[in-house]
Amino acid sequence: MAMLYRVRKQMDDVMNPWRSFKCGLLALALVLPYSLEAKVTVKEILNNEQQQAKDNSEHAEQSTLPDNEVATNEHPIIDEFNRQTPRSAMQGYLHAAHQRDFERAAHYLDFRNLSLQAQAMNHAELAHTLYLVLNRTLWVDTQALSNHPAGSRNEPVPSYRDLVGEIDTSRGTVQILLQRVPGDTPGNYIWKVSNATVNQVPFLRQEFGYSQAGEWLYRHLPHGVFLGVELWQWVYYSLNLLAFLLIAYLSTRIFLYLLLRVKADVSQPAKALVTGPLCFLLGIVLARTFSSEANSTLATRAIFEGATLLILAWTWFLLKVVDVIRLRLTLRLQRNNNTQAEFLLRPAGNVVKILLTLIALLVWFENLGFSATTLIAGLGIGGLALALAAQKSVENIIGAITLYASAPVKVGQVCRVGRYFGVVEEIGLRATRMRTLERSVIHIANAKFVDMEIENISERERIAYRPDIVLERSTQHQVLAQLLEQIREILEQHQDIADQPCRVQLSGFVPRGIKIDVLSYAQTTDFDYYLHIVESLNLQIIECLNRLGIALAAPEPLSFAKL
Repeated sequence: MAMLYRVRKQMDDVMNPWRSFKCGLLALALVLPYSLEAKVTVKEILNNEQQQAKDNSEHAEQSTLPDNEVATNEHPIIDEFNRQTPRSAMQGYLHAAHQRDFERAAHYLDFRNLSLQAQAMNHAELAHTLYLVLNRTLWVDTQALSNHPAGSRNEPVPSYRDLVGEIDTSRGTVQILLQRVPGDTPGNYIWKVSNATVNQVPFLRQEFGYSQAGEWLYRHLPHGVFLGVELWQWVYYSLNLLAFLLIAYLSTRIFLYLLLRVKADVSQPAKALVTGPLCFLLGIVLARTFSSEANSTLATRAIFEGATLLILAWTWFLLKVVDVIRLRLTLRLQRNNNTQAEFLLRPAGNVVKILLTLIALLVWFENLGFSATTLIAGLGIGGLALALAAQKSVENIIGAITLYASAPVKVGQVCRVGRYFGVVEEIGLRATRMRTLERSVIHIANAKFVDMEIENISERERIAYRPDIVLERSTQHQVLAQLLEQIREILEQHQDIADQPCRVQLSGFVPRGIKIDVLSYAQTTDFDYYLHIVESLNLQIIECLNRLGIALAAPEPLSFAKL
């Protein structure tokens, strides 16, 4: 019942994308650590492969000694198969079995006083079956075995035996033992797998034998091993995964069809979420839940319990869910005319994606057997250098948050920033993009942007009209007074000019002539319409100048000092 409940809960979480997003981080914490229950990790497999290569090298060196002699405190031990110590005997057996040379591997087993069931199997078959059982049930650490001809004296077994490990079965615990037996030469003793263990091989085959499909693949596919997993097992579990992915594909298509019947306006990212990452995640969950363990070994469980595909599926799923939620929030903000917060969703979504990816990587390293905290701490100076290198990036991200929070400018507004003038097109995580009047694009780092003088042109409620009017010095005061009065009338009568302030005054004398100060405001924020108002006012003022016979002062000539 507990198993069915767990399966149903996983299916519910997978089939509901919104609920899965809310439980995403919790699922990463609950589902993925199942792999930590494995007795063997990928790290141990890699270490074991290195140790096996070292053991094989030592085994070969010892086998090339003159007359295969190994010096001891008692007398030389002569043995063709290098079975002088428990460690060398187990290394020799595993090496021969790994090479599928079970005729040679049989020389490491003790066949004396066997039961009738064990005698019914030939010696090579017994060696083969024992190797299969060890692969499925017991992780043999040869370095933990004694390397002394007399064996270990500190184990709860008779002095002439050494304990390799124990296997839990339906009948109880079965011990895998090495036993010191007489060698071929009188007076010499060698180590073999105990006949007490060999007698248990027929029962162990019934308990831990491969399925018919696994046995057929094992015998007919070429021999090859990668990460401790044989080629036929890679093929078997790959086909298994493809079958469950096909089931997931059909299930998600049916689910999407029913969803569209109930709710026709499903967004395209939501459809892609169901047909892509949700389909892949469902296939992985089904494969992990319902795959048969009849053909699994410790190595395969370590690889698959490493949860590489499951972590990849969850990460892909959650990243797509972030996109879907960001789209839904964007549409909601657009309906509420909250465009400023809408632009903040993009960098916020990117930050969430980065955090999810980092969490997934750390969980993956932990599942493989590597300590993520040790790995991070081991970065040392490299991590410090990375932090220093990322200092500017962090400053720019904080600058982006400041720009969105204080909002001195918004996307689409015209502003002057320092010596730059243009329209803000995007406020990103690293820089703000502006398009100038020359249609060129300028990128200003956010950390620098927030510290610059920002003039927001788009937020002015009206635009000033301040023409530069300088008359000739010979202008008569009567005519000048008439001009001032007529300009005041033009501004006061214009419907688009504010009543206050509206000043037209003789401000004083300049080297060029007589200066008239005009200050008024056009009641518009549309710059194109403002230019139309300015054109109308300028034409009326020119008409007054022409009617009164007043000339504008000539421009002041450039001096060498100014040049």
